[in-house]
Amino acid sequence: MIKSKALVFFMISLLSVLLISSGCSSNKQPAQESSSFEGDLGQLLEKTSKDGAFIFEGLPWLVAKQEIIGQQKEDAIQSEETDRILVEGGLSLDTKVKQTVIYNFQDDQLVSGEYLFITSDDQYFAEMGKELKALFTDGFSEPLTMNLAVLDQADASSRQEEHIIWEGSDRSSLRLNLLTTEQGDYLLQIHVTSPQPEREGLQ
Repeated sequence: MIKSKALVFFMISLLSVLLISSGCSSNKQPAQESSSFEGDLGQLLEKTSKDGAFIFEGLPWLVAKQEIIGQQKEDAIQSEETDRILVEGGLSLDTKVKQTVIYNFQDDQLVSGEYLFITSDDQYFAEMGKELKALFTDGFSEPLTMNLAVLDQADASSRQEEHIIWEGSDRSSLRLNLLTTEQGDYLLQIHVTSPQPEREGLQ
């Protein structure tokens, strides 16, 4: 009788420990996902900025189109009419986000590029906005348009078609657009442009 009671007590204790351990591990999981999310978006800083100027995919401006084509996978889509290359994917984000990287050329030289992130998940989109605000606040200089707060509610801001613009030390630029698609999905576009010529003064 005493042995059976001891066995029952042991089994109850073991189950309690297992339940507590399970609860702790499930509580830690969101924090790990958040850290991974931030790390993936952090790659955008390396791909789009260098020494106070803006670049695209870590490449120098005016690089030849054929050189970029040679670096791409076979599934890259070329559009001869608009002189563009479209590549699916890019960052290791959740599959609920459709990603497209677009290279824009003029005279077969890279002059601008775009990152498109599209999702129907408003909460995920809002979280992306908050992460980007933190990253860009630390990684970039002050924007020309002082409205970083629009990233705090990226889902709502996309319905208002809000945007933020930064200018690099060499007059290159980065524009972040919060938009919605015709299907009602949320769209975050990052458009990076090569340096612009100096503006001529009034004569």
